Amino acid sequence: MHTPAGVAIDPWRLELVVVGASARTSTERAAISRDVERGRLLRVIPRAYVERDAFESLSPEQQHLVRIRAASATAPEPLVVSHWSAAVLHGLPVLRSRLLDVHVVVSPGLDRRRAGLAFHALALSDAEVTGPADLRATTLPRTVVDVASATALEEGVLAVSAALMRGIPREVLESAADRAAERRGSRRIADAVAMGHPGAESAAESRAWVSLMRSGFAVPELQHEMHLSRGGRASLDALLRRERVGIEVDGEQKYLDPSMAPDGAGRAVLREKRREDEVRLGLRALVRPGWQQSGSASAMRALLGSVGVVPTNPPTPFAAYCEAARAARPRPLPR
Repeated sequence: MHTPAGVAIDPWRLELVVVGASARTSTERAAISRDVERGRLLRVIPRAYVERDAFESLSPEQQHLVRIRAASATAPEPLVVSHWSAAVLHGLPVLRSRLLDVHVVVSPGLDRRRAGLAFHALALSDAEVTGPADLRATTLPRTVVDVASATALEEGVLAVSAALMRGIPREVLESAADRAAERRGSRRIADAVAMGHPGAESAAESRAWVSLMRSGFAVPELQHEMHLSRGGRASLDALLRRERVGIEVDGEQKYLDPSMAPDGAGRAVLREKRREDEVRLGLRALVRPGWQQSGSASAMRALLGSVGVVPTNPPTPFAAYCEAARAARPRPLPR
């Protein structure tokens, strides 16, 4: 088993070496052990191995997909993937700190322990499960609800916003939240579904949306369209209209991801600089919070304070953000 250098790896096709109780001879087991010692193979979960170099060339999300496949292949019974693992399967943004274990749902009352897996004892109906028999997962609405129930508001809004941006109606998410009304974390679910905004088009923008609310700033307009002096339009991540201050949530992806910067990081930076110069002509100020700043209310207060913007007095309430989010509609996805 060897993957040529420079070849893009498909996490769904990367070969798994699975060692079962009677699936391998002693000679094969010894060969696997030698390949692990030599660094050729890597154990992704107990009894499942992959080619180390190929696995390490994948993104953290793609590596998690391989772990999900490995968990399914080594499980004594079919699994139902859930929470952050199901979010990865559905293409929702997930904080990378959540990708260490594969999350699965088991029936309440069952206590199962297995290295590399995180078990969640929750009731689950057939209608809340999707996928083929060998790799079942919670549906997208149920996945959003599970994530929102198990974590802080920020991560719940991350999942809700991404689902809304993809065209999932808020009413569908609200129905899923209603079905979870008796669960622990039901208030967190309801708050995340209410505040998720389809204009928060990246994980960092969702974090900034929550941080602005927690800081008490006026509700910004997300994805504000601006007419440029040389013709054409530009979309600001957020605009504080009264103060005429724009917010562009900056991240490395737009410069380093080949799909977003097909002609290289240098040209991507140059295009962004020219665009920013034109955008600034229509604003009093423009701030660019990075990933860490976007997730911190105090950092957002300091950054906006540096250009003379302060929270409203009294602070803008949570309900105002929810009202603006409900009124918003996602931009059409590029074809």
